[in-house]
Amino acid sequence: MRNPLQASLSVVVIACALSACAQFQSNPDAGDPENDTITQRPVADVVQCLEQEARKHDTHFTTSPIPQGTMLDFGDSNIVKVRTDTGGTTYRFYAGKRHMSNMWIEAASKTCAP
Repeated sequence: MRNPLQASLSVVVIACALSACAQFQSNPDAGDPENDTITQRPVADVVQCLEQEARKHDTHFTTSPIPQGTMLDFGDSNIVKVRTDTGGTTYRFYAGKRHMSNMWIEAASKTCAP
């Protein structure tokens, strides 16, 4: 026969684990895991446009080469990957932590990769 205290403890542990998973899944700062835009603009043009937009918003960023393109890291896990793909250039935005100062990144595809 099971100890009632042990059974209660098991229920509490399972409830806490489920609650932690639910909290992890519903992070209000996390946007879409990725947002793809296809454009006919060359990779270099899109990257140059993003760099200009970042300067307008006084945003620090780093660039790194990736296969067929460039990755721009705007900090707080906000990443944009621009790469040549079959039939055009793919602009992929990975949303990270949002602040008022970096909300422009999400809309930059409309300007830089129309």
